[in-house]
Amino acid sequence: MPSNPSAICDQARTLLTPEEERSLTHGEFAIAPDEHAAFARALTLLNAAGIPYVVSGLYALHYYTGIHRKTKDLDLLFKPTDVLTAARVLKEGGFRTRLEGRHWLGKAFYGEVMLDLIFGMANGLHLIDGAWYRHSRPSLLAGVPVRVAPPEELILHRLFIGERHRSDSSDVVHLLMLRGSELDWPRLIRRVGDHWRLLLAQLLFFDFAYPGRRREVPDRVREELLERARGEIGEVGADPDVAQGTLMSRFSYAIDVNEWGFRDYRRESVMAARTLPIVNEIAASDVWESINEEQDLAEEGVAIGWGEDAVVGPYSEAER
Repeated sequence: MPSNPSAICDQARTLLTPEEERSLTHGEFAIAPDEHAAFARALTLLNAAGIPYVVSGLYALHYYTGIHRKTKDLDLLFKPTDVLTAARVLKEGGFRTRLEGRHWLGKAFYGEVMLDLIFGMANGLHLIDGAWYRHSRPSLLAGVPVRVAPPEELILHRLFIGERHRSDSSDVVHLLMLRGSELDWPRLIRRVGDHWRLLLAQLLFFDFAYPGRRREVPDRVREELLERARGEIGEVGADPDVAQGTLMSRFSYAIDVNEWGFRDYRRESVMAARTLPIVNEIAASDVWESINEEQDLAEEGVAIGWGEDAVVGPYSEAER
């Protein structure tokens, strides 16, 4: 058996499907030469232009947990009011640009290397606000100074990634195990807002996964959320026909909407986000060389077949 992490991972990969390989976690963080050059170019351009952004995604996960998974891109988060300037700077610097989802996502390409220019959440609940930057942490990526997204916001975002083929529950649990004692819990609970049940569910999952590490999460956090749950025992939502599961997964809850007649809360949230003036300004900009119309229509249709005090839902436009 190989003794070093690289050899172990290489040996494991020979036994994995492509989907399993993307899910494999290990502690080694490496950037391919073409990605390193493209990332350094993009980050240097953005820094020189003075555009505020934070690095999120798997790099941020590695920053806080030491966990690395194979990824195809780099996630950069901007306030909606900054994303067009960022896209223009990158375009003038030799990147190709494309609008992928008009209420949340643009892309920039340098050769085969891809950057995600994220300004919202795919489910329409949240626009990136100033808290992401204000509570970020300093780091280096590809030799360039960057700010890394706060752990509280990483958890907030990952609560809503629950597809069968892509669930971020393990990311949340790892963040809780390694960073739970240093989190700003009142701020996180505030940010989660009416969707606090998702956070409580992750805490219970964490208690199961790491029974010997439960003290990483303060007892007062569990007590507050469990008290909320106890206070609602026996209560029923006002609308029996709303399906909030689509906020986490367009695919797993498609039957609810397409066959069982439930209201699609994800679609309603996305359509609400798309009425915002700033979102329409982004979509109408000439900075985008192309628009992924197929993806855009899929996100607009039915299930497929923020101040620092801004909370999630149905969307947050605070601190634009």
